[in-house]
Amino acid sequence: MECFLLAAACFGVGILTLLFPHSLQRYAHWLANSAALIGSGITAYKAWTLLAGASVVPLTWGSYSLACDSWSAVFLLLTGIAGVITSLYALGYAQSYEGSRLRLLGGMWNLFLLSMTLVLLAGDAFSFLLFWEIMAVASFMLVNHESEKRATWTAAYQYLVMTSVGTAAIMIAFLLTGSASSSFSFEAMAQNKLDNLWQHVVFACAFIGFALKAGLVPLHVWLPNAHPAAPSHVSALMSGVMLKIALYGFGRFMFSFLPMWNYWWCIIVMVVGAVSAFLGVLYAQMENDIKRILAYSSVENMGVIFAAFGCGMLLKVLAGGSWYYLGFVAALVHAFNHSIMKVLMFMSAGSIMHGTGSKNIELFGGLAKKMPYTALFTFVGAMALAAIPLTNGFTGEWLVLQSFITLVSANSAQTTRLWAAVCFILLGFTGALALGCFVRLFGISFLGRARSELVEHAHESDKFMLTAMGLSSALVLICGIYPLPVVQAVCAALKLDKEFAAQGLSLAWAGSGSLAVFNPLLLLLLVAVISAVVYLFTNNIFVEQDVTWNCGTYPTERQQYSATGFSKPVRRAFDYLLKPKRQVSYMRKDHAYFGRQLSYKLEIPDMITEKLYQPVQKHFVGVSAFLRRMQQGSVRLYVSYVMAAMVLVLVWGRCINDVFYQ
Repeated sequence: MECFLLAAACFGVGILTLLFPHSLQRYAHWLANSAALIGSGITAYKAWTLLAGASVVPLTWGSYSLACDSWSAVFLLLTGIAGVITSLYALGYAQSYEGSRLRLLGGMWNLFLLSMTLVLLAGDAFSFLLFWEIMAVASFMLVNHESEKRATWTAAYQYLVMTSVGTAAIMIAFLLTGSASSSFSFEAMAQNKLDNLWQHVVFACAFIGFALKAGLVPLHVWLPNAHPAAPSHVSALMSGVMLKIALYGFGRFMFSFLPMWNYWWCIIVMVVGAVSAFLGVLYAQMENDIKRILAYSSVENMGVIFAAFGCGMLLKVLAGGSWYYLGFVAALVHAFNHSIMKVLMFMSAGSIMHGTGSKNIELFGGLAKKMPYTALFTFVGAMALAAIPLTNGFTGEWLVLQSFITLVSANSAQTTRLWAAVCFILLGFTGALALGCFVRLFGISFLGRARSELVEHAHESDKFMLTAMGLSSALVLICGIYPLPVVQAVCAALKLDKEFAAQGLSLAWAGSGSLAVFNPLLLLLLVAVISAVVYLFTNNIFVEQDVTWNCGTYPTERQQYSATGFSKPVRRAFDYLLKPKRQVSYMRKDHAYFGRQLSYKLEIPDMITEKLYQPVQKHFVGVSAFLRRMQQGSVRLYVSYVMAAMVLVLVWGRCINDVFYQ
């Protein structure tokens, strides 16, 4: 535990930079992010040693405790790696906030990292809820950093309200479990005596609370607004780590507090995950804001993770044996891999915004010529999120599909096979749409001609940002080519032996049906391909250039595919789900056939927000207006309220007396 306390001390130093005077804000920035980088590195190192077999002594004071088991360790490893990369990136990226609460950004960044680490180390319900709430407040402050923008503080307060609802559900789950235990420590709560009915209630509260934090449909509405509003390195950590902590909490309840699973619990988790994956990537395909695309992609991937987790639960309930762990291994591997690739893509989005000043991909085009290194790293991240082989995204999704195939082939009822087939089909659609989504993002942004003057003035990012993106790109490829260490770490978290990792989980490209096989020639080939791509991006190898033949006319940027046009076939195919709102207005119409100018506007509303949350919001506003009319500031009116309440109490007391004492 000493290493974790040392990491916490580093984060504490970063938090204290809030006290630096304004004249030293640049020094505060360097110290805060350096402390965050060192603290995250210590966390990652200690978590890796725990997964390798080391032990840690719990730290206890009174009824509160900090402890770490293998389930915590895998998420601490994920937090540490993501923290190192994003803190390195922040050394360059956050400098743009100089003069705009730069000290607050660095201090809250360290508090955010510290709170997530302590959530994973909490050994009792009270400590968990305390650190969970600190994490929520710190992330709210970071999302609301650019509070001078109306859209930013609107998104921040929506996030605060939604996360408070989730915290309330989690608190109820902890209180119910702890009340049926000897104490609120996790060890005692694992021996709880909840009856069947209260187990259902605890599951419902835990799933709602953690699903809201993970951004699963229909509880995802905060996520597409909060991620674009936050600074890019904050968005990267929220998507890469904070969403995964929701999986940690849900897994803690399922494995420790509710080990006897109901059949329908498994179905609910699996189906909600699959539906979230499909709807998340469908809405991502429609967006033009690069950070909203990535936010909806996070909804998609968290759906994939929870679908795999539900599949593992169902395998345990129906099949038993050791193979039910395949679903849990798939969920954790994909969670780890998604953390790395989403951190990469949000950093790439921040690099694009830093170089162009915009998030709208419709205004880009040809950025590869101005930002060649960012283009290369974004290409790697886009391939991973599209689950292309030789990237870590393919590893996770392949294992997820294998877990569903195992479920279908298990000795299960026809109804279960039908549920599994539906989820498998939804995940298949999800993979196809994800490929189209990230082909669209990369192609529209980096290829073709410049669509606006923003591209002409674009510039490459600084060395810290490029180094962080390069490091995460390397991890994406290494974990894709040689996934065995990640799988073994996950198996250690689930207390499985290495033989299960090496022999049971075969991947198509590994040869001999074993993850243990590593082909160095494949790595050399990949290095050669990457070197060639870098050379093409960074050197002018064309001796002669000419204009593309275009029926005798000069091609312009208006003749390229737009992002809206690229996604139109998908939009038309799923028109009944998306319900797009189109508006065409003629600005000038001198002639019926030529010389016309028109304005075309397309809006894809979030149907869950429009059909569910807006009516609820309208109802609460109406109730609030009614209550406001009751509060008029009149003393006589308030005295009448008191008199009416006293009469009601007397009548109620008389009725109770007649019932019980006659």
